[in-house]
Amino acid sequence: MRAIKFWTGSILTLLIVIVAIGFGWLRSSLPQLDGTIRLNGPTAEVTIARDAHGIPHIGGASDLDLFFAMGFVHAQDRLWQMEMNRRIGLGRLAEILGEDVLGFDKYFRTLGFADRARSAWEKLDDETRAALMKYADGVNAFLQTRKGALPPEFVITGTKPEPWTPIDTLVWQKMMWLSLSGNMRWEIARARMLTRLTPEQVRAIYPPYPGDEESVFPALEDIYKTLPLGDMASVMGGEPPEGVGSNNWVISGERTKSGKPLLANDPHLGLTTPNIWYMVRLHNRTTGSNLVGASFPGSPSVVLGRNDKIAWGFTNTAPDIQDLFIEKLVGDDQYLTPTGPSPFKVRDELIKVKGAEDILLKVRETRHGPVVTDILSDQSEFLQDGYVLALQWTALQETDTAVTGLLKLAHAKDFEAFQAAGRYYFGPEQNMVYADTDGNIGYYAPALVPIRHPDNEIAGRLPSPGWDAKYDWQGFIPYAELPTRYNPEGGVIATANEKIVGPDYPHYITRDWAHPYRGNRIRHLLHATERHAHAAEKHDLDSFKAVQTDTVSDMAREVAPLIARAITSEGMEGDIARALLEWDGDMAADRPEPLIFYTWMHGYQERLMSDELGDLYTDFRRMRPRLIKSTLFWSDIPRTKMAPAYYELEPVERDIALAWCDDKTTEGQTETCVEMARESFTKAIANLSARYGSDWKQWKWGNEHILTQSHRPFSQVPVLKDFFEIKTPIAGSTHTINVAGVSEAPESQNASSFGPSYRGIFDLSNLDASLYAHPTGQSGNPLSPHFNDLFPLWRDGIYFTISTQSAVPSDAGHVLTIKPASEVSP
Repeated sequence: MRAIKFWTGSILTLLIVIVAIGFGWLRSSLPQLDGTIRLNGPTAEVTIARDAHGIPHIGGASDLDLFFAMGFVHAQDRLWQMEMNRRIGLGRLAEILGEDVLGFDKYFRTLGFADRARSAWEKLDDETRAALMKYADGVNAFLQTRKGALPPEFVITGTKPEPWTPIDTLVWQKMMWLSLSGNMRWEIARARMLTRLTPEQVRAIYPPYPGDEESVFPALEDIYKTLPLGDMASVMGGEPPEGVGSNNWVISGERTKSGKPLLANDPHLGLTTPNIWYMVRLHNRTTGSNLVGASFPGSPSVVLGRNDKIAWGFTNTAPDIQDLFIEKLVGDDQYLTPTGPSPFKVRDELIKVKGAEDILLKVRETRHGPVVTDILSDQSEFLQDGYVLALQWTALQETDTAVTGLLKLAHAKDFEAFQAAGRYYFGPEQNMVYADTDGNIGYYAPALVPIRHPDNEIAGRLPSPGWDAKYDWQGFIPYAELPTRYNPEGGVIATANEKIVGPDYPHYITRDWAHPYRGNRIRHLLHATERHAHAAEKHDLDSFKAVQTDTVSDMAREVAPLIARAITSEGMEGDIARALLEWDGDMAADRPEPLIFYTWMHGYQERLMSDELGDLYTDFRRMRPRLIKSTLFWSDIPRTKMAPAYYELEPVERDIALAWCDDKTTEGQTETCVEMARESFTKAIANLSARYGSDWKQWKWGNEHILTQSHRPFSQVPVLKDFFEIKTPIAGSTHTINVAGVSEAPESQNASSFGPSYRGIFDLSNLDASLYAHPTGQSGNPLSPHFNDLFPLWRDGIYFTISTQSAVPSDAGHVLTIKPASEVSP
């Protein structure tokens, strides 16, 4: 027995020692933050001073030296993120992760980001090429001089980072464009719907934006049924999740306490560890200029932020810049065009797979673009008849000068220069708001936006016949004709992915505008303060913080009273119904009403739609508040006005809406919407009682609305995900200004995975007082103290500043000096 105890204790001690040694070795992956190093690359001394939050304040004698240092610090803090992002875009994930990710590689090789990036590189001007080269030099200088272990992800996967190239930056840029472009996913979703539903039913699910015309759906259902649309959705992703977008707004000095403009921005993206953004300050010692804000690891310059004269922020316009074309096959190597059969362009892509044989992928392209349905084939023999889908997308153009635009934006001093920088932008159209220290405000929405033929009744809403010339793009909207505003009357510009043009605008941009709930709520809150005549009631940084962190859902304020008035029972259900009727729509994490409301919404929508859609409903759980509202709005319940009219949406047509309430699986009876609503309400209350007890006042939205900031790829590995993820109960919802997405999937119902990926509020009377918030931390290394130190501040609506008063901030904890290797050492 003593021997057993001895050996057991010895083994445990040995394991503890091994773990301690391993942990200590992994800690050597943290970068050098102090001292002096000599590197080839900079022309003069560069300083990297990190403040209390780990944000680097980089000082250099030229922009190129600053870009070199920016590449260096990005690699210090976000090397695995950069490696993963470029491997995804290049279609090289299977090299390190094996066969499970082969589908991703096939998809991105088919899109051909690498070839397009190389073509774009050849067309860039010398200044942009120099910036990208110098940035890559900075990344590679870190790789060549780093000591100790690689970050944990490299160790676990056995991966070694390769040298960075300018092509990698351009590929990452196209990855970002893909995340902001959801049109092809909408086209596939609508086409799948039309294989099961009538056009009227599909229009009820995808109703036109208020004031827009109804969609026209030509009779192409028989062709759609021959296409692997479900499989395509599984590769590309289904419908884009509701609420993914952004907010920005700017007001003139007439409406602020300081007399100068205020500008706010918070882009809503999937939240990950590390976060997509990296905060940085660049200080050019020669010119004395500063550039502060959010950057992309993998790319030079600042994307969102300010210089010493102007501030700016972006939201996605969601333009229709992707079209899927149905290509009719002719024989084994041609497809039909308006002028007859034409051969495919074919290229071979060799995909290396860890632990398996290499894969040779044949990629076919038509005059529109790559054939995306080929990624589903084993390619042993292509079809010789039938149809395939090809993708036309502005991001696949051979020219892309978006990086040039960002570099010029960094130096813009007025609205004219701001607009000029925007004209280089080739990505998905952005709502760019602007303010300057002279008191001007403005707006511009630049991009390549296709012009559709007047006879094109589909207008990008469904896959279109590729052999008919009327569906071809007719060029692009001239940049001079894209939406713009400068010092508008009223002094307010606000966007939240809703419609940005009026009925007189001559060009088609999209029909997939976001619900105007967030945008209307923003404008309401801005004007609520501005109604006061006294200067003390005008806006300041505090009032902008209150707007940006607002968690009231106008969708809930609009829909909840309808269900509440449909409930006539007493007891617990009656008490809850009365609470919903009095509820102000605040999606606070510690309140029961949001949990009850959303649980009912999920159940009611499933009752409405699952009988018509059958097995397809699994892929179409996205919340349809306008359809839900319409079914109850037209039902026999009191029509007492529920809330202010500023956010109400017009309902779907009465007969179409009410038809959804008749359960097609029951014979000989006709259900009503009120019956379904009451049944769903009773079921929701029973389910919540079973999970959280019978005292409904103790139920909390935060019980289920839990934000997970996931890690790529270790959120898929149970033993590792807790080490790499960040989780917390969170306030807000899909339709609040402070967005926090709401999952519809049964296995993660009400959970959240996206929200404000960055917050910025800029005071043009004192730009150093501008405020920022970041949802994780600067470092992607979970062993760093700056892996998640900014997260509690972001969660609690607390902001930080980034000072430009001195080269080294007063709270600097570390200062690293980089000297040119050619400089003679004293």
